[in-house]
Amino acid sequence: MGENKSLSHCLFSVRMRAATNGSNGKEKQHLSGCERLVSDDQMTTVVQNLLQRVLTHTRGEADTINIQIDKIDGATIRLVSALKIESLEFATVEQAYGSAIASLVEFGVSKTAACKGVELIKNLSASMRGGMVLDAITGERIDSFGDRGIRLSHMDCENESAFLSYLVESGIGGEKVREAMILASKAAFAKNYIAELCWSDDPHYVTGYVASKEIYRRLSPMKLKEDYIGGRMFFVKPNANLDDLIDFFEHQPVLVKTLRK
Repeated sequence: MGENKSLSHCLFSVRMRAATNGSNGKEKQHLSGCERLVSDDQMTTVVQNLLQRVLTHTRGEADTINIQIDKIDGATIRLVSALKIESLEFATVEQAYGSAIASLVEFGVSKTAACKGVELIKNLSASMRGGMVLDAITGERIDSFGDRGIRLSHMDCENESAFLSYLVESGIGGEKVREAMILASKAAFAKNYIAELCWSDDPHYVTGYVASKEIYRRLSPMKLKEDYIGGRMFFVKPNANLDDLIDFFEHQPVLVKTLRK
């Protein structure tokens, strides 16, 4: 997986988080989150698009919407390669789970950890806001952030039209796939990362994925329609430094590039 750095110009990190009031009216429940890295002349359009997206979200109406914009020095931005895309379809959710486990083992995760990972997401009582971090050998969770998990932030594609063309040529498209591919491609470049497992909390989107340092493999269906629970997790090498992982995931600006121009 290749990397080049850096850019000569500044970009702006635009982050949107939306939440609904909990059943007690006090505790917030995560609804949606979006990340973009854009030039100054794109900011107005991007913010409007993010607002429109959350106002029409399939999981309900937001009670709180936060948008944060930060200037990013181009010299700090890393360029990383997009993962290779594969797609597999199954007759049942259980078959997709079996394929997810087999893929994770192929990528270097132990079968014990892979099975535990699938069960952890299946048994969530509320959707994850970020991702869990699991030891890829033992399957033990090594972060302690509950349903917040570790969030990936400060990321986008290098060239929008080239990236969308890459998705179309791979037989896929849509905002969810775009964002998932960017997130998975960034995560794959983290030190001590081995693999990722994820499926969406969107009740109408049943495709999940597993990813390695080279492959983004879509699996469908990973849940039944009208299921509002989703989550993600990252499998890492034993004794991985959690602070280093958090720093890269949450703070390192990354643009994902393709071979197209």
